[in-house]
Amino acid sequence: MHNPSKFIALAIAVLALSACATPPPLPEPIVVVEPVTAATEVTPVQEPAQAVTELPTVPPTVAVVLTNRNEAYEALARELSELFESISIYDLSDKSQPPVSAFRLINDGQASAVIAVGLRAARSAVAMSAAPVIFSYVFNHHEHALLQDNSRGVEAFAPLTKQLDAWKQAEPALESVGILIGPGHETLISEAKRAALLHGVSVRIIEAGSDQEALYLFKRIAPDIDGFWLLPDNRVLSARVLREMIELANRRDVSVLAPSPSMLSMGASISITPAPSDIAERIHDIAEQIHRGDIDAVPPMTPLEALSIDTRPAANAVSAVSHGSRPAEKNQ
Repeated sequence: MHNPSKFIALAIAVLALSACATPPPLPEPIVVVEPVTAATEVTPVQEPAQAVTELPTVPPTVAVVLTNRNEAYEALARELSELFESISIYDLSDKSQPPVSAFRLINDGQASAVIAVGLRAARSAVAMSAAPVIFSYVFNHHEHALLQDNSRGVEAFAPLTKQLDAWKQAEPALESVGILIGPGHETLISEAKRAALLHGVSVRIIEAGSDQEALYLFKRIAPDIDGFWLLPDNRVLSARVLREMIELANRRDVSVLAPSPSMLSMGASISITPAPSDIAERIHDIAEQIHRGDIDAVPPMTPLEALSIDTRPAANAVSAVSHGSRPAEKNQ
């Protein structure tokens, strides 16, 4: 006979095990419903058009350095003053302001370019200027190594073809000329020969190493020429030798073309020099290019076009004839 209490206990144990074996119900999944919005067309906001305004161009500021106050340099300084709005002028012949002091002021003033007039000014500027240098009235620039990365020059004379053309107009009988020049100007000599050939004139070249040698060579060729062409080479043109040459030329009735009107009073027949306005405009163009940061586009030496022509009052010849793109000017 079975024991009822054991049977009840066993039944309870079986029920308990059944409850543990049954897994708990899974939670219901959560569904996230995105809100539905009607599509709307967005019109972009138009910004008001901005007026394009160009900033005013700031003109270059230049410092002009004169070797001294001679007439040609002063004339160029006046022309430059007309072309540049901001300009300062320094005179190296002023003993109260030596070159070092002048360039200290120039460098502190932050000039766009320094315009050096004459050899001493050019040498000082290339050595001491912090700004690019434009030099003029320098004939022997190669000898002094004035052409650097930061310097440019303007020729010291107008093209020889134009000079000879003006000379021939003043003196049509001109047939044979001698040219005096120092060493190192092979290109110029070639240009002189081409000019003579173009105008039907024979040419004799006197290449000398000193003024005394130049005088000796001139005496040798003087009987065979009717024109003597002086170029602004101060290495072979001392004042004493110039006077002797011109006196000898006058005795032999040889016309003398001089590179300065001051030589007319010494007996030269005609002077042909660059027109100061032409030099000034060439310098202005170069300074503008430098101011725009385009110095590499500027040629080492810029040629000239216009001439300034003077003759002795006694000579029956033209005076102040223009042979270029700009009017020539007569030096007084």
